[in-house]
Amino acid sequence: MKFNNSFIQSIGIIMILAKLPDDGALKSQEISQRMNVSHSYLLKIAKKLKDAELINSIASKTGGYVLNKSVDKISFLDILHATEGKNSFIEGIDFHPIDSIVSSNETVEEKRIVIRNIFSEAEKNYKDILNNHYISEIISQ
Repeated sequence: MKFNNSFIQSIGIIMILAKLPDDGALKSQEISQRMNVSHSYLLKIAKKLKDAELINSIASKTGGYVLNKSVDKISFLDILHATEGKNSFIEGIDFHPIDSIVSSNETVEEKRIVIRNIFSEAEKNYKDILNNHYISEIISQ
């Protein structure tokens, strides 16, 4: 599993918003400048975070983005799900290259089950770790 830029940039957005005063909001243009990223790409990421209810947008002259949750309630898994979705890592894997090496149809299915179980266990452990760590761990107070 490779972390996508949207996941890493989402962490950055939340870190920036976490440092704002309680009544503060930050415009998307300012966030993209601070992070040195494309404004249009940042808007797409911010929409995903907003849809996941991790951040909120305030429409006003002094508005912008704010956190919707406390940083001690936002796990890294929450951010991963917001940016990458909740689909399984192994969903849609094409086992055909491996299937052609195995001699019988019965053995093919046995090998697929073994591989799926290994990948499922790895995914569970990966997600459990992300779920047990929060953004508050990387915010300096």
